[in-house]
Amino acid sequence: MKYPTAKRRRAYEKVADAIRGQILAGELKKGQKIPPERDLSNGFGVSRVVVREAIRTLEMAGILSVRKGSKGGTFVNDDYDKPLVTSIRNLLWGGSISLDHLFEIRLLLEPPAAALATQRAEKNEIDALEDLLTQTEKLRDDALSLRKGNLEFHRRLVSLAGNPLLTALCQTVLKLLVESMQDRLDLSISLNVLSFHWLVLKAVRDGKPELAQSLLTEDLGVLHAKYQELGASREKTPQAAEKHTSEGKALRGTVNNN
Repeated sequence: MKYPTAKRRRAYEKVADAIRGQILAGELKKGQKIPPERDLSNGFGVSRVVVREAIRTLEMAGILSVRKGSKGGTFVNDDYDKPLVTSIRNLLWGGSISLDHLFEIRLLLEPPAAALATQRAEKNEIDALEDLLTQTEKLRDDALSLRKGNLEFHRRLVSLAGNPLLTALCQTVLKLLVESMQDRLDLSISLNVLSFHWLVLKAVRDGKPELAQSLLTEDLGVLHAKYQELGASREKTPQAAEKHTSEGKALRGTVNNN
């Protein structure tokens, strides 16, 4: 673990920012136990009180969790994006935003991420993306498995852009759309999405960022249109969201755990 020097003024914020940055950069993994207070104190060159306050700050933000007992310690949360998800969900349930707004944000984020992935992804990462599509293709008659594969493609593609913040934002929007809408999709829609994914993959492999961005824009546009045809893209009510949350629990778990 890296220990950048923290300044005396508001030192706990510097420490908290350093730990948060390492989590978002993937240097500290979800579920990983971070070093004890004493080691952090020595590494950052601050008192244990400062470290304790930094941990408390990150715990309140939902990024870390402190567990007691023989197997206790401080761990990176599996869902450290929960505060962001909760904030946006509250706006959705309160009627300040609709699912259409989430789609709009998705269109603003994911297609440019596809272009970046084309420029930044390594060959082995692109090969892994192709392996995922190959496995998904074998499950094309299983609606639920097909959806899971399609969602995983989007998650991996965005991560190949190499921007942890972009990944976190895209994941948040995708998670909320999944919990609100996944039960409304049918096999034909998922198959159509899969066909787009093969085209996007080819554009990424061929090093064509503009084409990759254009294809993913079209992919999401078609999907949005299908949602609108189903009459649900403007749902805002807590009751509707809660219904989809319950019905989409299994699929959301897959997205969160991958």
